[in-house]
Amino acid sequence: MASAYELLSQLLRPASDGSRALGSAEMPLDPRLADLMAKFFPTPVFVLDKSRDRIVWASPGGLMLLNVEGKQLQKMSPVSFLEAYFTPAEPLLRLYTQGAQEGLFQGQVHTPQGPRAVQGFWVRLPSEKGDGYEFMLSFQDVTEVEALKQELLQYAEELEQQVEAAQALATQKDALLRELQQQAEKLRLLATATAYSNMMKFILDAEGRVVWVNRTFEQASGWRAEEIVGKHISEVSDSPSFAHLLRGPQDKPRPETLVTAHFVRAPFTEEIYAYDRQGRGYWMLLTLAPILDETGQATHYLGAFLNITRHKEREEQLRRQQDELEASLRYAQRIQQRFWPEVGALRKYFSDAVVWNQPQGQVGGDFYQVFPVEGGVLVAMGDGTGHGVPAALLAIYATTLLRRLVREYGADLLKVYTSLQTDIEEVFGGAQGAREGFELALLYYEPKAPRASYLGVGRPLWVLRSGEIYPVSGIKGDVSTTALDSSKADPVVQSLGLQPGDRLYLFSDGVTDQLNAEGKRFSQTRLKSFLQTNAYLPLEEQVSLLRQALIHWATGTAQTDDMLLLAMQV
Repeated sequence: MASAYELLSQLLRPASDGSRALGSAEMPLDPRLADLMAKFFPTPVFVLDKSRDRIVWASPGGLMLLNVEGKQLQKMSPVSFLEAYFTPAEPLLRLYTQGAQEGLFQGQVHTPQGPRAVQGFWVRLPSEKGDGYEFMLSFQDVTEVEALKQELLQYAEELEQQVEAAQALATQKDALLRELQQQAEKLRLLATATAYSNMMKFILDAEGRVVWVNRTFEQASGWRAEEIVGKHISEVSDSPSFAHLLRGPQDKPRPETLVTAHFVRAPFTEEIYAYDRQGRGYWMLLTLAPILDETGQATHYLGAFLNITRHKEREEQLRRQQDELEASLRYAQRIQQRFWPEVGALRKYFSDAVVWNQPQGQVGGDFYQVFPVEGGVLVAMGDGTGHGVPAALLAIYATTLLRRLVREYGADLLKVYTSLQTDIEEVFGGAQGAREGFELALLYYEPKAPRASYLGVGRPLWVLRSGEIYPVSGIKGDVSTTALDSSKADPVVQSLGLQPGDRLYLFSDGVTDQLNAEGKRFSQTRLKSFLQTNAYLPLEEQVSLLRQALIHWATGTAQTDDMLLLAMQV
């Protein structure tokens, strides 16, 4: 007996003239084949011939689904047919181009009524020649099935949500019960803690009558509960007492200082001066809070006193110490400023000069000196480790040492540096873990030439000429207790030929490391761009504008480090 597959192949086998001869003399229709057609062909079926690149047959069900005629399909290539009617088309195109023996398909087919969900299979049909270039695509419309599936999924999801909601309600109920139990326990503990608290606590009604006081109140004030409960607070004592909110020992009780004059709807805390029954005064921190009913009206007021007398005494002591410290810092600032030369010392040798020195605090670790030497002037600038008083002490020490070394070696920058490094190592090298030191720039300028010599350790010299910055870099590192590392390069004295109008800049890293509100540094790149852009301005105006730019840059942030900039024009 022939299988359905063989009967289907017989049905689709072409006649001698290449056309389909369904039920003709050349191909008599087998009764079983007729029965198979009746059962199978209502399902959409399409036969694609790859060798002739055409659709050779479509079932009635397929034509009805797409609402097309057979002649219309015969004009389409299989590829255009698959691309036009199926989404996604790629899996079917892959089966077609690869000549797949069989495969499954799931997607959508485009019909005049809209896209329909389909599921089907792909079969390669045997041909008489054995070349296997005919394929059958059959599928079923499962749109209603998919819709029902989605409804079931949605229903299951809603049911799951309802179960979760019910579970959440049960959880909330349990949590609420536990919370109520915890609150009851807290109230019990609060009542015990309030009674035995080291704070003086009391309750007044809305008219100002005493309702309750705790034991600490009785012990600290000298009034027992039975003496004052039920009385108006103004009747507790004719002399100053806790009933008045006094600002200090000199303040006197008045109607407006009575605590009831300060009954408000919101809690408040205030420092007051109060007296006990023996007339002894204390600084107290008073907290007064209304107790509201269901309508929001204050029915009672809860008050608490905390003795802060010792705290106020310490506060006053700290204030005096702070005043003394600030006075000392102002004096130290005046002393340190006497070590720095006036800008006029530079203008004796340069056509113009500007000094911008802005410590982070009242004193700082950045320093500079101007030393007249044979043939010109030696300018020294240093950026000390850290800032504040320790850095200021190091800056004074370095300045004093530089003065001695310049008197001894004059404009010999290398000897000045070497002796300075040796002295720092001898003085500070014995401290375990210490790293006292500073970055250093030494500039020897001969105005008659004009030319300059430069030695830098951690600090560059910038030369501005014709609107362009030319950096002269020194060696990396600093003059410090750890600077004698064998890996550190030896300093080099660099000679520079200068021209009238050239500008020389020395600056500490506090200028370029200043942070803005986003945590970004001002950077050497921005400083270089600023100086080049404003090179046309007089030197004083250029530096003044730079200060304003840094103030704007640092808006919302504190000064990061000491700032020092020396600007000199040949």
